[in-house]
Amino acid sequence: MSGDVKKFFDDWQLKFGVYPEFKMRNKVGAAFATGGQVASGKEVTMLTILAAMLGNQMIVVSGGGAFGASATTEGDSPGIDDRELASARELGKRVAEVTWTVKRGSPR
Repeated sequence: MSGDVKKFFDDWQLKFGVYPEFKMRNKVGAAFATGGQVASGKEVTMLTILAAMLGNQMIVVSGGGAFGASATTEGDSPGIDDRELASARELGKRVAEVTWTVKRGSPR
């Protein structure tokens, strides 16, 4: 996880008054990560982000992948490919769907 993202999660309490009020409670969240190589820790990064969200009583969703969306951006990769982009779009769609459901009830 980048230092900026880690600092963001570490500073939640100061910025949002998270504890003990849990102001992020029932907000919808998801994780995505990029990494330079295939085995560059993207899954661990997403799990760390999800753990921070769960610890703050957020509603965590996935879509396109088990933990969220990820992309490999260096090495043999030409950049974000069509499959990775589709996974990211699916994740965004799921976040929107779950947010809609939480706010207004099931759209179906």
